Amino acid sequence: MPPTQILTHSPVETEAWAAQLAATLSGGAVIALTGELGAGKTVIAKGIGQGLGVRESVISPSFNYVLEYRGRLPLFHADLYRLDGAADFRTLGLDEYFDRGGVFVIEWAERVRDLLPAGTLLIEIAPGASESERRITVQRIGA
Repeated sequence: MPPTQILTHSPVETEAWAAQLAATLSGGAVIALTGELGAGKTVIAKGIGQGLGVRESVISPSFNYVLEYRGRLPLFHADLYRLDGAADFRTLGLDEYFDRGGVFVIEWAERVRDLLPAGTLLIEIAPGASESERRITVQRIGA
């Protein structure tokens, strides 16, 4: 799948796009989010939660590493900002979430890029022309 480019003009629009994306996801999906601090990774995670029918407020799991939510499919939301890399990811047992049958959304996924399974949906978020605009690039990685 060649990379797809999306341009959103507000956090609300970004979240709505992510909710639409969630409707296409099935169990075992891995969503790898990359982008600078404040780029909108958690906004996308919230939208995916909304699209999966999660009733709770999806928040950044910065101090928990992973938060779990119930929806049409389980949502596992990880924030790897405080991890040093793949060794920490494995030591904490976070790689087990790849096999739990839910949707695994990983913020700061570049820290574990080599561990991401084939078929992972990589979503790169970059600032646009205005403060609220985001350029989103989506592509599948691996075979």
